[in-house]
Amino acid sequence: MTYTAKRRVLLVGLALFTLWPLLHIYLVIHFNLSAWKLAGWGMYATPRPSFSGIAVFGRRPGGQFEEVRSAPPAWQALASQFLERQRWLGQLIRPTQLAGWFRQEMPELADFRIVVYSPTLDRQSGMIVVRQFTYDYLGSEPVR
Repeated sequence: MTYTAKRRVLLVGLALFTLWPLLHIYLVIHFNLSAWKLAGWGMYATPRPSFSGIAVFGRRPGGQFEEVRSAPPAWQALASQFLERQRWLGQLIRPTQLAGWFRQEMPELADFRIVVYSPTLDRQSGMIVVRQFTYDYLGSEPVR
């Protein structure tokens, strides 16, 4: 490798090393991505997220949304897998698989609303707050 090629590789590496934290901060702020993942430096200033929660609401045609309180173990396992991924990837993933499972198992419900509760560091107060993300699945089309 010539001196010029080595220099270009070094400059590209330094540019990426410099720009990645800025992109990572953007992802953390706008998509609730965990500061602990994807080589983010924010992990040194943010507590590791430890819990998440989920609630599912269903609506019969022409009715109001009501919470679905009884979920079988198969769905609970799917929900646990989703919450673990969501804890790290934030809004970069959606609970579409969970909604599909409910649509298949409960065809009497026309619409679904999945609410995910996620701990987040509030930048203004410095406190951990629980943010709520709502995903509506109306008819057969997912809507955010």
